[in-house]
Amino acid sequence: MAAGPLPSRGTLMTSIAELYALQETDLELVSDRASLEDVQSRLGDSDELEAAKAEADEHDAAQRVAEKQFKEQEFEADELRKKIEPVEQKLYTGRITNPKELADLQRELESLKRRLSELEDTALEAMDAQEQAQQAAAQAQQDVQSLDASYLAEQEELRQQQANLESNIAALEGQRAEQAEQIDAEMLQLYEQISAIRQGRAVAKVQGGACQGCRISLPQNVLQRARSRGNLVQCSSCERILYVS
Repeated sequence: MAAGPLPSRGTLMTSIAELYALQETDLELVSDRASLEDVQSRLGDSDELEAAKAEADEHDAAQRVAEKQFKEQEFEADELRKKIEPVEQKLYTGRITNPKELADLQRELESLKRRLSELEDTALEAMDAQEQAQQAAAQAQQDVQSLDASYLAEQEELRQQQANLESNIAALEGQRAEQAEQIDAEMLQLYEQISAIRQGRAVAKVQGGACQGCRISLPQNVLQRARSRGNLVQCSSCERILYVS
């Protein structure tokens, strides 16, 4: 990539340094714009929080079902106790003396008590299930509250980061415009052409006899020209503009 007609020696020396400074501004702009895009992508609804709320709703529903089942078991057991009481009274008051009738009552009472025992066992299981459902629902609600608090704090921090980044980007854009105005138009055009194909790094420092853009050692004649500060010199390998600070 060949450069066009060059400015005067003094202007060129200044312009390459200014090109490097412009590149630093451009790189900072790229970084801040990427950060802003990331921040903006994280603003808004939280999938994690929404999932936690949905899970909490499921636990609430399960708790209501468990409570209903426990109440139904308790009600059925209470109704059965009401049936047992008059049978016991008939059996133990001595008013009935007929052996067959007494035997029938005894069998009925035993059947009712077996059924009551089964209902009480089922009620205990239902009560355990209810307690577990209550604990799970309470934990789920606690998780939602914790996530919600973290989410609100994170959103506030992200909004502050967004404001800071937008402010910094605006300042950098103004700075970039001022810097660009001070650079020779043809040099600026060359810089932008190289920048477009070199991921924003059109100017490379020379250190240890090597181009720091591609890390390849420079030929002596290229080094001498770059160090003279009187020429716009490009790396013979990556074609970046060489800057000797």
